[in-house]
Amino acid sequence: MTADRELELDVGAVLVPEVRVGGTIASATPIRPSREYLRRFPPVGVIAFGRTPQGASSPSELLAAVRAELAEDGATRCFAACDLEQGAGLHFPTATRLPPALALAAREAGSATPGARGPTDATDASGVSGSFARSAGALTALEAREHAIELVLAPVADVNTRRSNPLIAVRSFGDTPERAAPLARAFLEGLHQGGAGGCAKHYPGHGDTEEDSHRELARVARSREELAAVEWAPFRALIDAGVDTVMVSHLDVPALTGEPGLPATLSPRALAALRGELGFHGAVLTDALNMHALTGLESIHARALAAGCDGLLCPTGNEVAAEELLRAVRDGALSRERLRAAADTLRGLRAKLDARRASPPAERSRLSRWFAGSHAASGCDPAVFGAPAERAAFARRLAGEALVLAGGEWPWKPGAPCEVLAPVPSGAGAEARQAIHELRRDVVDPSGTPNALLPVLAEVRAFDGTYGVRPEDVLMIEAKLADLRRLGWRTAIAWFASPQSLPPGWWGRRDLALVLAFAPTPPMVRAVGDFLQGRVQPLGSLPTTAH
Repeated sequence: MTADRELELDVGAVLVPEVRVGGTIASATPIRPSREYLRRFPPVGVIAFGRTPQGASSPSELLAAVRAELAEDGATRCFAACDLEQGAGLHFPTATRLPPALALAAREAGSATPGARGPTDATDASGVSGSFARSAGALTALEAREHAIELVLAPVADVNTRRSNPLIAVRSFGDTPERAAPLARAFLEGLHQGGAGGCAKHYPGHGDTEEDSHRELARVARSREELAAVEWAPFRALIDAGVDTVMVSHLDVPALTGEPGLPATLSPRALAALRGELGFHGAVLTDALNMHALTGLESIHARALAAGCDGLLCPTGNEVAAEELLRAVRDGALSRERLRAAADTLRGLRAKLDARRASPPAERSRLSRWFAGSHAASGCDPAVFGAPAERAAFARRLAGEALVLAGGEWPWKPGAPCEVLAPVPSGAGAEARQAIHELRRDVVDPSGTPNALLPVLAEVRAFDGTYGVRPEDVLMIEAKLADLRRLGWRTAIAWFASPQSLPPGWWGRRDLALVLAFAPTPPMVRAVGDFLQGRVQPLGSLPTTAH
């Protein structure tokens, strides 16, 4: 093999191109590496996307076509990564959609109530069992493997200390390291039990930001000591648990990088801290390199590698990125040794994931026995790891039990008729609008019931840049509820958002009945419907200190 061909193969190894269905926020048409690119720069891994504003749309056909073309050229099969934070159903419509991380944390907090935990459900030093997060991870891994995904880009390790954080919010397991670290670790343990790899993200910590890094460079104004004490605690827990990869985000962290305005993805000091202070020796992945946080910066692919990253996710044009790396090596801007080391690290990751894929999944009977023991108190069916119907039933029950009741007594008996009002704000995404429409259809009572539920929505949406409920919407909500009460209606709120975004004084207000439902996603909207119709009992407890 010639030196030039070896160089091309190493370039192909470190670039992790997209395999994306059409109709996503990023592209109206499907995206995949060209036939020519695959032949010249065969990738070691790809990242698959099937999530659209309308819901999941499977990327399986595109992924299979890429692998088939690699096989035709005699190239080794590439691994596939996918963001499955809410289960494989987030990108694959035939798989199970799970509640967001903060809802899992609420269910875990509820299980910590004396007498609620099963007899075999051990806790760690923090007092957190993690059984529900672990079950979510195991189910996610099993279904990821069934859809030919070997690397799950989860769990989120960010500690969401910023109430208005536009990107993390309910994706986090909590707002303190003591809450977030054990649950992130439990989710990873479940992934490994189910036979998939995991990824700790978004190093060095995206929880204390006001900006969306899809739109702009996000700033973290923490001191080095604060980073070590807060942001890095979940990463340490995941590294100790053998996490397969760590994702570095495009964050401006001057206390770490020593250079204001330099993204952590391009900072040798930030990567040295990950390898040194945190002791991670596996594959370091960048966050998507086509995010606007890096707009205006040159040679980002070569600079990320030189800084210490190994896998370059979502290059800004596959061929353009490959040529940039070739040129950087030939010009001396990127050492040949650094490129080869990164390529070998990605090949080692592929071999590790292939070994898991080649071995039988953890025996379903053993997983089922463990699941039954872990959830003895909840009465969940151990067949959850069998047929899709059982998996869906487990997810539905988990979402319902994760709901948190706050404020005064619920104003009407569950199962009584009620009217679901138009949601606030009205400009939600297509998936949320459809879910609320189905809730209204299933729950609304045409006979003129005096019971009214007002859904309040806040979504974490890439490229949106905001999170929470606007002050003017809060005033409108208060006025609407007051008008209904004057007319003799009994009123309540379904808060489809983080408790951290609640208006000051709302939590625990005796005259305001509220069910905390975390996110306007189909599982959580169905959970509220199940509660209203008396089919599930909310067992969640407040999973954050700020509300």
